[in-house]
Amino acid sequence: YSQAQLNAVARQLNERPRKTLNYETPAQRFYQSVASTG
Repeated sequence: YSQAQLNAVARQLNERPRKTLNYETPAQRFYQSVASTG
């Protein structure tokens, strides 16, 4: 697999809403945690 293909899969997974995150995406939750510590 190329790096571009791996990046595409990672992007898809990080942009998928998760029930365990109250239907937020992992990317949104990460951004919120980083913003709150800055």
